[in-house]
Amino acid sequence: MKYRPDVDGLRAVAVLSVIAFHAFPTLVHGGFVGVDVFFVISGFLISGIIFSSLHENRFSFRDFYARRIRRIFPALLVVLSVAYLAGWFLLFAARYAELGKHIAGGAGFISNFVLWREAGYFDFTSDAKPLLHLWSLGIEEQFYLLWPLLAWLAWKGRFDLLAVTLVVFLGSMYFNLDRIRRDLIGTFYAPHTRFWELMAGAILAHVSSSRSRWSFLAFARDWYVRLTSNPQSRNAMSALGALLIAVSVLVIDESRHFPGRWAVLPVAGAALIIAAGPEGFFNRWLSSRVMVAIGLISYPLYLWHWPLLSFLRILNGETPPAWARLLAVAAAFALAWATYQFVEKPIRFGSRRRLNVIVLCGLMAAIGITGYYTWQQDGLWSRRINRSDKASFEAYYRHMRTDSIAGPYRLQCDFMEPGPDTVKAEIAPECTTPGTEATWFLWGDSHAQALAPGLTELLPAGTALAQVTTSSCRPGLTSMDPQVPGGRCQRTNSYALEKIRELKPDVLIVAQAGAHSQTDWEALARSVTALGAKRVVVVGPVPVWLPSLPEIVTSRFWGADLTRVNYGLVADRLEDDAVMRTRYGASSTLTYLSLMASLCDNNGCLASVPGTNPPELFAFDAAHMTPLASRYVADRLLRPALLGQ
Repeated sequence: MKYRPDVDGLRAVAVLSVIAFHAFPTLVHGGFVGVDVFFVISGFLISGIIFSSLHENRFSFRDFYARRIRRIFPALLVVLSVAYLAGWFLLFAARYAELGKHIAGGAGFISNFVLWREAGYFDFTSDAKPLLHLWSLGIEEQFYLLWPLLAWLAWKGRFDLLAVTLVVFLGSMYFNLDRIRRDLIGTFYAPHTRFWELMAGAILAHVSSSRSRWSFLAFARDWYVRLTSNPQSRNAMSALGALLIAVSVLVIDESRHFPGRWAVLPVAGAALIIAAGPEGFFNRWLSSRVMVAIGLISYPLYLWHWPLLSFLRILNGETPPAWARLLAVAAAFALAWATYQFVEKPIRFGSRRRLNVIVLCGLMAAIGITGYYTWQQDGLWSRRINRSDKASFEAYYRHMRTDSIAGPYRLQCDFMEPGPDTVKAEIAPECTTPGTEATWFLWGDSHAQALAPGLTELLPAGTALAQVTTSSCRPGLTSMDPQVPGGRCQRTNSYALEKIRELKPDVLIVAQAGAHSQTDWEALARSVTALGAKRVVVVGPVPVWLPSLPEIVTSRFWGADLTRVNYGLVADRLEDDAVMRTRYGASSTLTYLSLMASLCDNNGCLASVPGTNPPELFAFDAAHMTPLASRYVADRLLRPALLGQ
């Protein structure tokens, strides 16, 4: 294919959009669509190489993948290695274990599947994942594995390549539009709901080839040729494409159901700019020396920028100041240029290319195995921390995250199964067994589960605690979280309402992680009261520390007074609680119980359980209460509201 400097310039637009979004998300809401622009470019260039090689009967899988390895592996190996080394010194054990898992996923080009199993791209812990951005690289590599084989088989079978390309495009688009409202996270990360974006570029590569005969849709050939050969049409296409990308960056944000139909805007914009050709109005600016220079380093720049911003966020404990983020971006440019000049170019274009491929594959396997081992060994906590007190501290909280909460939290009452798109058929029978004298009913997500240890100890004689609590699922008359995979939130809330009608609990206690003010609690209270609940208590949010309370204490407050800690607190939970107190403080329909009012003041929020020595932290991660903290909250805050004592 003839080199097009404007395509490198379009790469620059894509990477600058992503960097602007990651560094200043409140200013550049939709900058993440730069990834979708990258997908179109990749589909165009890679498909052009494949189609050209097939037409000339010189396509070789070995040569194709050798070129991909020399292009992708060198910079990625450097970034993965540096991230691992930085994490050794900077990350808490649990976070380092997660980094090891993400390194293994990045080395195996399955990051999108790994992240799919964890959470959403826009969840509140995403900025503490230094390799979060490798999800897009995983999708591209999965495309590189499947599309060349399919195109080769179609060519050998004498199928029309354009027809095959359109079928794949339309099939992937269908999955994207069909699944977006049922599984937002899965649609974001799944390859089959993203391939249509790369296939849009593949369609362009086919129709713009001089060798293409367009035996399929031949009637459109003359129209396309006239459109792309007319200067006015090219300028209009280029300007419209630029406008669509600009609108995408300014209008789309994380509240949209993305990709879905919103992704059509940046994909169409990128396709129009590429179709306009290098002489298009906007394309001439894209061909400028500055834009081409940025485009040439766009791949290592994309790899470097997010780990720098993420580690900065972790070290700072909260959103870093603007000047610090600008310095991180400047450092990313410097590292990207150095990586391109001294790593990429010598390996990609130098001699001994066959040996380079073998060495690169060996090194990628080694870093992947190292990451996997680090994950399996729980972040190598015992080897990385020399102080025995901190080592014991990490060991305790590592344990708290897993085994020791299962019983107190009553995880048998959670409809969540490990893995995406899965839901338990039923929860344990004892979760909804009524008491002989009375029944309390706990309903909500994992933050409701965290109340269970304390509530269990408050129960009067003859009173049972019924519980329907599923991770990531807020209580409501229907699913409040349709983006959660597997439909488990719909299953949870339907089952909870059914059991409320059956048990007619004396007290219904509802709790969730956040977004309390987005729910009409009085309407919900009236509905469950009609089902038989005698009293409704809404428990407000607990403090949230980012990246986590144990990490903040270990890195900044070890040995200090933990009565109140203000560092790393998420402000929106405090604001949400204030709205709830104003709105429901005098409600006759429900009782709103504010935990923030007692746990927090102007000096911060309670970070350890009073009276414990050594201090027992309030949360074992960013927000989930330890069982001891749950019992403290129940005894001091829930007891007066529930028992009048």
